[in-house]
Amino acid sequence: MIRTLSIIISIMVMLVSCQTNVVEEQKIELKNQLISLTSAHNARQLGGYQIGSRRIKDNLLLRTAKISELSKEDSTLLCDKYKVQCIYDFRGKEESLSAPDVIPGKARYLSLALSFAGSESESDTKFENEQQMIGMLLQYADHPSVQAMCTSMYDVIFFEESSQEVYRQFFADLLTVKPEDGAVLWHCTHGKDRAGSASAMLLAALGADRELIMADFTLSKDYYDPMTTKIKTETELQKTVINTLISANPVIFEATLDKVDAKYGSLTNYLTECIGVTPEMMDVLRNRFLE
Repeated sequence: MIRTLSIIISIMVMLVSCQTNVVEEQKIELKNQLISLTSAHNARQLGGYQIGSRRIKDNLLLRTAKISELSKEDSTLLCDKYKVQCIYDFRGKEESLSAPDVIPGKARYLSLALSFAGSESESDTKFENEQQMIGMLLQYADHPSVQAMCTSMYDVIFFEESSQEVYRQFFADLLTVKPEDGAVLWHCTHGKDRAGSASAMLLAALGADRELIMADFTLSKDYYDPMTTKIKTETELQKTVINTLISANPVIFEATLDKVDAKYGSLTNYLTECIGVTPEMMDVLRNRFLE
């Protein structure tokens, strides 16, 4: 009887131990990741995401849309609360020159120009405002070049050598950052494609699985969809263009990740083979940004 009771107690202890080691399924919501900037769109952080038994430290890894119109109040917030020490700008050279970043405090600025046009200039077409750009996209939604942009955008980001070199520079510089000195912030124009791909790569380097990477990417869609639903579209092509180029399109992004997996086995392997992020470098990043 005593032996039976001892066995039962041992089993109960083991069950409790197993339960305490289970990581609860996390709920990824936009409201939990947003940082309170009012003058920059899609401003949020990676902090709080659970990766295995560890989580990303809060207030260190920030991603936004362009910060060329950053208000004095938001600049102060980035300095005082987040102590931003470095800005990574993934916009093309023409984008950056036409709308220079407002640099918070004494943060270091690094241009990591990535152009979808594959040249120094983004395009020969200049728009006075976003409404004019949206009008042009709707007008030329069925043009082959616009459709190609929608379907191949992430292929360019992940597979073009010039793009890969940009992300090599991003990781090389990130490895010099000391988290105790403050946060880093990376952005492009809308903070969803070039900056979103940087986030996906960084999450993979930190050990995140596909589910978390896609959940983080989809938050850009959650952010922009309330705006794009107000844009009147008349054809499916127009809807696709708006949902991809103005909002974010998880289906097209995941299709590129599938190609990465097919060619390299995983996004982690891709980082090692194409971006030069070795397992040792990943360990450094995890020790710095995970708790």
